[in-house]
Amino acid sequence: MVPRKGNMKRVLTDRLLKSLKARPQRFEIMDSVVRGMGIRVSERGVRPFILIARYPGSRNPTRRALGEYPAMSLEKAREKAGHWIGLIHRGIDPAAEEEPARLSEQRKRANTFASVAEDFILMKLSKERRGKEVERFLRREFIPILGARAISDIAPADIRSVILPIAARAPYSAHYALGSVKRLYNWAIGQHAYGIEASPCDRLPPKDIIGKREPRYRVLNDDELFACWRAASRMPYPPTGRCCRC
Repeated sequence: MVPRKGNMKRVLTDRLLKSLKARPQRFEIMDSVVRGMGIRVSERGVRPFILIARYPGSRNPTRRALGEYPAMSLEKAREKAGHWIGLIHRGIDPAAEEEPARLSEQRKRANTFASVAEDFILMKLSKERRGKEVERFLRREFIPILGARAISDIAPADIRSVILPIAARAPYSAHYALGSVKRLYNWAIGQHAYGIEASPCDRLPPKDIIGKREPRYRVLNDDELFACWRAASRMPYPPTGRCCRC
């Protein structure tokens, strides 16, 4: 494909790009600064930057999208177009160079905190006697906040932001919550399947963000004391039950 007759050629600027509106038919404006680069405006107003070039393996010039404005800035588009042109001159197809990065990003998006947590719950916690307690903390405290994020992108500050509100209302629960997410990361790292090699929890000492873990004390109510007394009276020899009743 080649530029249609009548396509304009101008020095692209941010002011010009912002002013572009959709028309009944798509149109292109080619850049006077970088040869072959331009912007296409679709009937719906989508504005991708393009590079028209004779790519390796093709006899005719073709268009390829560089990225969509304004998510990609004009400066970044020119930089990318220049890089592609350099690759083409060396006989390298830009798509071949970018494919590994694309696949890596695809895997990264697939390995969200929520998806890894579900694997952890199914493959590890479901086999543990107290696994439901850890699962409850992950589902209630972490997944609603961090679930959609790539697990490899989560930083210590993100974990801390979840733990602090828990610590403010229930310090003991905060220690358990931090321990739960630590277990998730340690398991995920050991699987060598989620693209992570370090845990953001490693740099979060519990005593620094929650405080010292104090032992919990609890006084039995009357019903619980009665149940304990009755159970102790039924215990066989040796007289352990008698000790409980003293």
